[in-house]
Amino acid sequence: MRSSSTALLTGWACFLMFAGLHVSSVASEVPDQPLHEAFERYLSAQREALNLYRESPFFDSDQAMADAYRGVLQYTIGSIKAGALASHDHPRFARFVDWTSKAGLDNPDNNYYSALIADDGVYRIKGQRGSNAQLIFQLVIGQPGVGSAGSSTNVDVLYDHEIQTDEQGRFEILVSRERPDNTPNWIRNASGAETLMVRATFNDWLKEKHLPLMIERIDQPLLAAPINSSQSMAAALDRTSQSLVDRTRSWLTLADNMWNRAPRNFLSPPRATRGGLIGQYSAFGNWDLQPDEALLVTFQTGDAPYVGIQLGSLWFTSLDYETRITSLNGHQLGCAPQSDCTLVIAGEDPGIANWLDTAGYSRGLIFMRWQGLAAMPAEATWPTVTKVRSAQLAKLIGNEIPRISAEARAAQRRARIQGVHTRFGG
Repeated sequence: MRSSSTALLTGWACFLMFAGLHVSSVASEVPDQPLHEAFERYLSAQREALNLYRESPFFDSDQAMADAYRGVLQYTIGSIKAGALASHDHPRFARFVDWTSKAGLDNPDNNYYSALIADDGVYRIKGQRGSNAQLIFQLVIGQPGVGSAGSSTNVDVLYDHEIQTDEQGRFEILVSRERPDNTPNWIRNASGAETLMVRATFNDWLKEKHLPLMIERIDQPLLAAPINSSQSMAAALDRTSQSLVDRTRSWLTLADNMWNRAPRNFLSPPRATRGGLIGQYSAFGNWDLQPDEALLVTFQTGDAPYVGIQLGSLWFTSLDYETRITSLNGHQLGCAPQSDCTLVIAGEDPGIANWLDTAGYSRGLIFMRWQGLAAMPAEATWPTVTKVRSAQLAKLIGNEIPRISAEARAAQRRARIQGVHTRFGG
């Protein structure tokens, strides 16, 4: 009986081996060479992106090298989302930048969403206005950082205060070449337009809520998406490859410019963000500090609906904003609009409420944003930066700057973790 069972099992094993070999031989006859070559180009693109990091003068420490390899992973995730998985005919708003796919010194106060559209298409967006500080729609040429699109070239921008809603805050927005009569909410489509970006900006990470958005193409019959094919998959892989290399090169070049074209421990006057969001003004800078040094940054939040300041790495990536305090917005700073606001940038907690943690980096980038302004922020609000010895902080800032206890700092960190989990959902 036992030998019969063994023989039976042996027979089945031989059958399965034969079947497997037969299936493999049939599969090998399928003409997949173009698809295979596209996948090899995708693997080569990953190596090329890594080489862009390795060729940088910033690739000079264990921390920088580890961040570079993580950067390749994060850019790969973002490029797959935007390059391979997005559809112009069946768009959806996907989070193309988040903690898994950081890029372009992403703003910790933003949930970023993106959908691809055809420049000759007509689209309808449906949504309901939540309670988050701002909701901004931006249509740009091409895909930012890819090919000849540069950082971004605006076609049209629509701010939440321009959107008409019903009593429940619901709205519809039309995206088209021409504005139909009696269309209150409209985004102009134009030649070359491809990426529709949405910024849901938060001041209070715990209390403010953003509600989902839906987009659909309405100028052609609603059909099921075409069946996947080796041809379409090869094209998707090539889009991903180009996106990965181009975006890596674009952001590393910008980071290099910010570091080499500015003095150390500096923050520029605000200026309109070149090629970026209409109504946004930005100040760029950097820090280069010894362990016993700190920066004092003083400014006024002014009357902008949103003001934020953050730290970034020399790879032009936001630092850990979840478990560390590497960014602060106007709400978190708690400063009166027309009074001076002071914060400290340092590697060690100075016991000051408004502290930006350099997170173990001895040098990096500083980025300030003012959103929703019709004109340049008044000169009185511009930031000033002073490098000081950490031991001098208490004497220099006086008693008017709020202090914070160790318990309160721990609570601040817990609130940030909860806020990120609440906003991103995982």
